[in-house]
Amino acid sequence: MGFIGRLGEATTIEPVVTGHPELVDRLKVDAIGIQVVPPLFVDAELRHGRVVIKDGLITSRDALKQMQLPDPDDDRIFRSIEKLAERCSGDHALYARIRLGAAPTLLSMGITAFSYGLADDPDWVNDVLNCYCTWSARFSRNLSELPFDFFWCFDDIAFKSAPLFSRQVFQTFFLPNLRIACSGIRKPWVFHSDGNLLPIMDDLVTLGMQGLHPLEPGAMDLDQLKTSYGKRLCLIGNIDIDTVLTKGTPEMVDQAVKERINQLGPGGGYIISDSNSVPDFCNPDNIILMALAVERYRSIY
Repeated sequence: MGFIGRLGEATTIEPVVTGHPELVDRLKVDAIGIQVVPPLFVDAELRHGRVVIKDGLITSRDALKQMQLPDPDDDRIFRSIEKLAERCSGDHALYARIRLGAAPTLLSMGITAFSYGLADDPDWVNDVLNCYCTWSARFSRNLSELPFDFFWCFDDIAFKSAPLFSRQVFQTFFLPNLRIACSGIRKPWVFHSDGNLLPIMDDLVTLGMQGLHPLEPGAMDLDQLKTSYGKRLCLIGNIDIDTVLTKGTPEMVDQAVKERINQLGPGGGYIISDSNSVPDFCNPDNIILMALAVERYRSIY
């Protein structure tokens, strides 16, 4: 649980490779990532080998004063990242898996404290968000000096039905601070959030990302997304990790890839991907079948 920080104690970044090159080759995946994220200040525990977050710890201004983020200019951190990058270099694209600051804020505060804070002390909410986003801007600026091909910024801000907050809250608190975070990025980048982002999409695209992932199945109208934003964003994902990549038959995998290419492929700007990540419960054979189906149907458009 190296990404969990303790209040009042110094913290650091522990870079983690998201996939061993040999495994990536076997699964026919195109890119390897190195995760470099700021610590979360949360009450968490290990359950069956997985980290489960129970609640946030930044529930007051006093707690915020005790939150110590790592030095974003620490050469030791970047040397360790660079060593991992050298080990992963090869025929794959290399990406840095980072956070901008939205998700760390929501997780470290906890949704209850965040919600009460919006009503009782909105400046405190903004201070927490600004702390993470200002740090992210500096860290990303330094990270951009390393040999990454792109950044993958995962900051979940939506349920399947709608964003976690109103558009007004997004415009007032999140958008200005996320712009600060994005100002440090010097590479092409992809924004990741599960859920329905359409109510805030017009604001979100002003951040300047080149891609949007993962297009959670059933969350957004894909035709609307393609029509309204397909010229501005590369759309990535939507192959269901549960019903298709875990439980699906080979025929279901093939059909899902063909349908998404037919729907989102016209004019370009679509990358086939799973609908979140490749968790350990996915059927590896189906991951390979997905890649092979892409090879079969990629020439359609």
